[in-house]
Amino acid sequence: MTEISVKTKLWSLIAIMLLLIISVGAVGFVTLERGATTLKEFVHEDEAQNLTNRVHLHIIQLRRFEKDFFLNIGNPEKQQDYLKKYQAIDAELPQLLTKLANLTRTDVHLAPGLQATVAALPALYADYRDGFYDTVRRLGNDPNLTPQQANVLMAKFKADIPVLEADMAAVAEAVNRMEMSVSAQAVKRSRDARMIIALGVLVALVLAALLGAALCRSIYRAIFREGLRRMSHRM
Repeated sequence: MTEISVKTKLWSLIAIMLLLIISVGAVGFVTLERGATTLKEFVHEDEAQNLTNRVHLHIIQLRRFEKDFFLNIGNPEKQQDYLKKYQAIDAELPQLLTKLANLTRTDVHLAPGLQATVAALPALYADYRDGFYDTVRRLGNDPNLTPQQANVLMAKFKADIPVLEADMAAVAEAVNRMEMSVSAQAVKRSRDARMIIALGVLVALVLAALLGAALCRSIYRAIFREGLRRMSHRM
């Protein structure tokens, strides 16, 4: 039986150790890559939630300024103040709604029904806003209109508001659930990654110790045999 030389065993050990290092590195890379993907999903959901909350708050503020504008009929200065506040939000809200629609359209965690709901929000808001500005123009042409009459003029446009508010609340709740779910997944994957990497390192250390011990034993045996051989030649 041909005995494997010490040199061959040593190179074999080096090759196996390199394979173990590469394996541990590959496991670490895969687990970290999964963690990075989960983190990207979390950031996406967090951005959607922040955007949803901003839009929802703006809609509530618009309703308040709308009511205050009509309640202050007969006080042009206060009306102009509330109108400017309304216009300041209106200048930003359409872009936010469009951004939210684009963001949720690519959200794989959001149900298609809610994606369609978000996509319809800009049109609902445009109808309400146009109705408000139309009523403001009518009020300018007829300063004798009362708040009650102004509300009547707004009635046909206000039908969009409960739908808009209800849809925004549903979207905000859904996005919040998605963020919590992705956050939980991120924590779980992080724990799993630590366990997998720790297990891989432990396995590599155990195998390295066993292989090292086996190689050392082989070297000692080879040295011992060589010593016996030389002693037998001298005798």
